[in-house]
Amino acid sequence: MFKSQWVNIIFIIGLGLGTSAMAVEEHQHYSMRDLDKNLKKFKAAEDSKEAQAALQIMQQTVESYQKHLPSKLQKLKAEDAHVVAYQGLLKDLLKEIKKAEQLLAAKQLQEAQNLSVKMDEIKKQGHQAFK
Repeated sequence: MFKSQWVNIIFIIGLGLGTSAMAVEEHQHYSMRDLDKNLKKFKAAEDSKEAQAALQIMQQTVESYQKHLPSKLQKLKAEDAHVVAYQGLLKDLLKEIKKAEQLLAAKQLQEAQNLSVKMDEIKKQGHQAFK
């Protein structure tokens, strides 16, 4: 009897820890630090492979933030002007990432990296408005 209670307790604790870990991973798997770090990597990339890897993480970060609003916006409705503006900035950033990917596919690394200026402007605009 005592063993089965310990097994149940361990199972419940394990289940709770596993669920909590998945929730944290699901909620903010990527942070804005990932975006900053990979934007810098993208700017400094010496070849298309490095640049593409950085862009991929940037894209995943932005997509994660499209699903998970900052705490400041979570209580607002999806139609609220602040939420719409936030989502609009994320869409603009994704468009620039896609343009950069297309330029990389066309073997135009320097032109793709030139888009990092626009990406950085969008990122800073969003940070000022929604941090």
